[in-house]
Amino acid sequence: MQAKNINNLIISFVPAFLLNEFSEKAETRRDLFDFIMQNYSHYDLENSGEQFLQCANINPMVKILAGFLSTLTGKNISIENSIKLSYSPKFTPRDMLACIENFIGHDNSLNFNPIEYKSSGARKTSDCQNGKAAFQFADSFQLDSMTSHSYLTDKFKKVLCRTADIQQKPAGKYKYVILIGSTAPLFKDLFEYLNTMNVKILYFEYIDALIRSESENLFSPEFILNITARLTNIKNIIGSYKNNFPQINAGVIHTFPKFSHYEIEDHFFCKNIGEKYLPLEYAGGEKLSERDKIRLEAFIKIIN
Repeated sequence: MQAKNINNLIISFVPAFLLNEFSEKAETRRDLFDFIMQNYSHYDLENSGEQFLQCANINPMVKILAGFLSTLTGKNISIENSIKLSYSPKFTPRDMLACIENFIGHDNSLNFNPIEYKSSGARKTSDCQNGKAAFQFADSFQLDSMTSHSYLTDKFKKVLCRTADIQQKPAGKYKYVILIGSTAPLFKDLFEYLNTMNVKILYFEYIDALIRSESENLFSPEFILNITARLTNIKNIIGSYKNNFPQINAGVIHTFPKFSHYEIEDHFFCKNIGEKYLPLEYAGGEKLSERDKIRLEAFIKIIN
């Protein structure tokens, strides 16, 4: 696929209300990994990133980032057409920050824009944990945070379960899952594969955090950074579905990149989630491996 030129990329998670504050209205912003998923081969970028960093067993997101940035620095890009790369130090993982630091100040074609987190009116997390997020946000796909993740949301819509779907379809027609993780899944074919197994996603934690971040009054950093608060929120979502739709059961799938702090989160959720649970770690290679597919199929079968 021919990659379209884009000069305004977001590295990792940045709350949408802050992006709106620091961006011109005419700017077209795109999440870096969403852009890469649509236009580039992960495999090639991971290889070039590994060579650049001279390290193999590290977060594959860091490899992709290093591969992409090292490719850009090798091009003759004018200052007028420089690549603007926005990130929030508060929400960007430390290993990704270390990767970014390898490129800051070494090439005028890359313009790094750190956006410090600030909020004057964010609610406490407990105020937002009312179990209604999945219902309230199911159709909120025209927001700025969604348009910058156009590839992800386009794929996700195919397996999104709206409340009307549960009410209209007979029990047993679909299997249902809740997808958790504080970063976007890097599998290009995950949603297509779930669709082939008649799986619907009731709730997507990363999408929920993006949508909440449109408003500083709805968003709290705990929805990204605090695993205890996230667990409470996820359990509230599950409890809400159980109360409103007792005819269905749902499993929890946690997607995360290997060789990173996300593996520690996985241990915590596996021990405390209290539901059928599948860790789906992305180790590289862009698509689901045959092992991933077998594990997914086996997991879906045990969901009643």
